[in-house]
Amino acid sequence: MKIRPMQVCAGLLSLIVAPIALSQTYTARAQLDLAATGESFAIGDKTFRLAPSAVVRKAGPATDAGQVRLASYTIDPAPVASPASRTRSARSVDTATAAPAENLAAAMSADGTVVVLRPQLNVYFNDASVVAALVRDTGGTLVYSSAVGGKAIVRYGSVAEAMQARQRIQGRAGVKQVNPDLVRPRVHPM
Repeated sequence: MKIRPMQVCAGLLSLIVAPIALSQTYTARAQLDLAATGESFAIGDKTFRLAPSAVVRKAGPATDAGQVRLASYTIDPAPVASPASRTRSARSVDTATAAPAENLAAAMSADGTVVVLRPQLNVYFNDASVVAALVRDTGGTLVYSSAVGGKAIVRYGSVAEAMQARQRIQGRAGVKQVNPDLVRPRVHPM
């Protein structure tokens, strides 16, 4: 048996680098868990909590170790401060660096499930006549409505506006359920 130094070095390097890469992924998820201090909501049997400081963007070709990846999005648990904003006080926020490329938000459940929210609500109703009134009262835009399916999708200017509207819609007569609209990962058939 001939010992090949290059293969031995590659094997040793992979043993050293793999735990570091795994710990960085865990660190990003742990940071996202710590950032999940916002409003909570339940979908099915899971309760999620918004991460208001997280920034969600379309994923590029490479994902930074400090990011969580979900479907075609990357989530930075906390926005990176620009050099100019680092000299300001900790309370000051540089809106240019904190603004996401798209109007999305991240949330995490207690079991570590990460979701991305769009600025829309899925409204399930018993009475279709209530949809026009709730859209008007909450300042949203109707995207879709089906009286047969008992579902409407209402879009808002931001995820924060959608969550505020969700509180106003819950419990209204004729409304069964109101959920934030989640980005679903694509499932590829085998």
